[in-house]
Amino acid sequence: MGETSAEAAGTFLKDPVVRLALITLASLVLALWIARAPTSFTGELPLIGDYVPLKLNAVHFVIFGPLLASLVAGALWIRAARPGQVHSDKLQSGNVGRDAIALLVVFALIVLVSAALSLQYFLTLAPSEMCPTRPHYDFLWTNVPGPTRITHCMSGTEEINMEAPYYFEPQILQSWGHVLWPVLTMCLLIGTWRSWRKNRAV
Repeated sequence: MGETSAEAAGTFLKDPVVRLALITLASLVLALWIARAPTSFTGELPLIGDYVPLKLNAVHFVIFGPLLASLVAGALWIRAARPGQVHSDKLQSGNVGRDAIALLVVFALIVLVSAALSLQYFLTLAPSEMCPTRPHYDFLWTNVPGPTRITHCMSGTEEINMEAPYYFEPQILQSWGHVLWPVLTMCLLIGTWRSWRKNRAV
């Protein structure tokens, strides 16, 4: 007797690769929302914000979010490639094809949201004197001279910008990173999906 839809979905969600992918997607969506609504975030992380005095803001999410997405994608690939990691009897849902499509959709959304977050680097961030001339795709072939603080150019972000990090030097490498991180994430997730599907089919 086959599983019901609810049971199959529950089994699918028990998969550690699926769970981490969904957490990553939710985190990226939250980071993108903070990037577009920068004054809505207090700077404290849930649960650990009271104990770890991190002064995070929208600029940090834009700068480091796509990089962290690539690192998590690498971790997902390593986890999916482990023999026996995802195809135990408890995790088999009985419908590998449907599960593979569902996971592929989640991975595609991760890549799209990561790319949208990277795009904010050019759309919403700039040195303060360059804010009126956004977007700055020219950062891909020109360098900002000297140590320069990154400014979130939306209105009401003056307090946020006081805690913003500086551009890495040479800044052009940081700009190209925001092109390459989503591409790397996509390549790693393709490898993850192939390994995951292969192990589930065993």
